[in-house]
Amino acid sequence: MKDFFKKILDWILKAYDWFVGLLNKVRRDRLYHFIAGLLIAVPCALIFHIEWAIVPAFFAGFVKEFIDVWRDGNFDWLDLLATTAGGAFVWICQLIGG
Repeated sequence: MKDFFKKILDWILKAYDWFVGLLNKVRRDRLYHFIAGLLIAVPCALIFHIEWAIVPAFFAGFVKEFIDVWRDGNFDWLDLLATTAGGAFVWICQLIGG
């Protein structure tokens, strides 16, 4: 039984190390975009009862990238994708939760 728990603990630690390694590979800016998508979609889903919470997150990400084009002249599709992914996560949680 002791070996069983040791194997489970080793597996959990390996999964944790893999997840931390994955987060370290993601640019911090993209992580901020993902969190912004979450922070935009959650109130839309919970307070305003919008079924497609991904839409406001996409719209906000698009506006942010449009502002970046206006300031710097560059549009980063991956930033838009990261913001939309935050909204998609909330939308998937809505679908699962009913």
